[in-house]
Amino acid sequence: MHITVVYSLPTRRSKQSVYAATDEDTRISAETVAAALTARGAAVSLVPISEDSISDIGNIQADCIFNLIEWDGLDMPLALRAFGQLERLGTPFTGISKQALEGIGDKVHMKQALVGAGLPTPTWQIFETGRETVDPTLPYPVIVKPTVEHCSVGLTHEAVVSDPSKLLSVVKKQIKQFRQPVFAEEFIVGREFQVTVLEGASGLVVLPPAEILFTSSGQRAFLTYGSRWVQTDPDWTTSRVVLAALSAGLRRRLEDISIRAFRTLNYRDYSRLDIRCRGQEVFILEANGNPGVDDSTGYGMSVSFHAAGMSFADFLWEIVLSSLRRKKLRG
Repeated sequence: MHITVVYSLPTRRSKQSVYAATDEDTRISAETVAAALTARGAAVSLVPISEDSISDIGNIQADCIFNLIEWDGLDMPLALRAFGQLERLGTPFTGISKQALEGIGDKVHMKQALVGAGLPTPTWQIFETGRETVDPTLPYPVIVKPTVEHCSVGLTHEAVVSDPSKLLSVVKKQIKQFRQPVFAEEFIVGREFQVTVLEGASGLVVLPPAEILFTSSGQRAFLTYGSRWVQTDPDWTTSRVVLAALSAGLRRRLEDISIRAFRTLNYRDYSRLDIRCRGQEVFILEANGNPGVDDSTGYGMSVSFHAAGMSFADFLWEIVLSSLRRKKLRG
């Protein structure tokens, strides 16, 4: 089988950004995926795609494309163009469709879809200008996030607000910095899980959830941008990922809402959900339909597939097989 691993290169805009590390990481991930699939017996080629070479996707000849186009934020229009090229090509590709990407590129749209399906997500309010009237029922503390960024971009300790009188100043600062609307979301103090859903031959399977353990507590216990991407940041060593110890009831709850979210958002092949639990309440923070893949011990998805008895190559192969089954069903 010939598999082409397609991945996005940093854009001119992102190279000038202080958040460039999130895009530069994609190449490393693509090379790791290619090596694992080669070890599994596939013939693998790597195709990097820049903002100027999106049309090259139309020239790919392969049995399957492993899709690592990860442009997001203000570069989301480029990702949509690339996904459009993939769909016109007709070769099975892994992960979500262009239509699903359009629906989740904006986190507020994602939250609206989850709420519409009766799924739990923290209460929020969107701000487009920073001059809006703050909803008096908004529960505090809140965390302010850009609507179309990912990979914890914009998440700092200063983004957590406990005093309602200070909310709009944080909102205005983020709108100016990221040039997009932002939303203030209730900050859920509690346990945080990363839940991987895999689409197997017999249906959707939820792998054993991973949990993020923090050295701090309360409002400081969350994944900041620095904790994920900046080794010199004080937050770099403040969290670790482990296999979650769960009661039977909580495990069933996580499995149920993860599968329902996967179906609600029209995901395919695999996904990762970030979920917080406060007492008996469970909240979906985000559902990623085209998550990066890695075999690092610090990565929740890796902890989960190893706990399920799978190697990295096994996990990737299941994703590939899922995409090929779609072609068979269509044919």
